[in-house]
Parts: sequence; C-alpha cells; structure tokens
Amino acid sequence: MKSIDKLLNSNTSEIGFNKQNYKGVTKLNILGLTSSQINENKFECSSYILSDIEKKSSKSKGKYINVNDTNKSIENFDFIILQNTNETKINLLSYEKPVGMQINHDTVLTELRLSTLDSFDFDLYIYKINNNLIFNFEEVLKMKDILNSIRSNWFIFLDENNLSQEEIQYIYDLGFVGIVLDLDKLSLKDFNKIKTNIKKIEEKKNGKI
Repeated sequence: MKSIDKLLNSNTSEIGFNKQNYKGVTKLNILGLTSSQINENKFECSSYILSDIEKKSSKSKGKYINVNDTNKSIENFDFIILQNTNETKINLLSYEKPVGMQINHDTVLTELRLSTLDSFDFDLYIYKINNNLIFNFEEVLKMKDILNSIRSNWFIFLDENNLSQEEIQYIYDLGFVGIVLDLDKLSLKDFNKIKTNIKKIEEKKNGKI
C-alpha cells in the first residue's frame, strides 16, 4: 500500500470544467474512516482514518485530532486531520508528518481566513458536503470558491456512502483526488460496488476501454 505522503504527492486538485490543458485526475483514492480494527482488514483502501483505535499495523493510517491528543498519542500515526480547530493542543508548526483539515460545506469562511489557511500549506483537505447538494450548481460554485482559494490535495466526504456511478464520475469531473468512506456504515457489497465503478471510470479516463 502506498504511504500517505506518496499518495498526497501524486497530484494536486484543480477544479474546473472541460479545460483543454487540464489532464484531470487519473486515480481516485479512498480514505476509509473506521472505529474498528476489523474494517481495516475487510476493506482495502488507499489509507485509513481511525477514530477510537490505535495504529497497530504497517498500513497507512491517520486520525482526527481531538482535545485529548498529545504529541505522544499521535506519534505512531502517518498523518493527522483537524476537524475542529479548537480541539488541538499540538504544535502543528513542528509536526513533521502530513497534516490535513476538514471543512464543512456550510461553514462560512472569510476571504482572510481562506488566505490564512492557504498560507499554512496543509497536505490535504477533506470537503464534507451532503450528497443532494453536489449537483446543485450554486453549491458547486460555493465549493469552487473554497477549492480555488486553497490549493491542495482535496478529498470529498459525502454524508451517504452508497455512491452511484454518476456521482463518482462527477467527483472525477470536479477534480477531487479521492473520497472518504465511512466503513462503519458501509457493507462490503456496497464497498466493492463503489470500487468497481471507480475502476470502470479510471479505465475509461485512461483510455483502456
């Protein structure tokens, strides 16, 4: 499995439509969110985000930072994600591994805050949005404002796991480098269906079919 630093350096998100000079995303990575060690062995993901368990294997794993975390508690993880900026006691400026941040679609960010976030040069961002909003073009424009203001590796986290091929294709077209799936709420059958749809779209995009 690819380490998270190689995964993140594989390409940079560039949201846009039908740009002639835009090569697009050729691979869609999966970050599996889970609170169970069993899911790590059950679902084959590019990397994992753990919530309540420790990193015990060699697979690439990160965690959401909470108010109880210290430099010691995160030292064995491969990356960390900020979900609430109030819940950290860690000196992120001296943290040497990849750092990510999750932004919710309904969060209001000023231009100054967007500029500040961009200046921190986080390794990845997770954009959380409801499934029923991603085909609303006004909401897409709001999303584009944020993604264009913060150049990074962008993953999308939808509130529903059961993604159709149309939704996955749309994620590709928007330029996200990956998706976050809540493995605790996903059956293996639905997970494999998502991976199959991803593979079909990748092969089509790379000219293999």
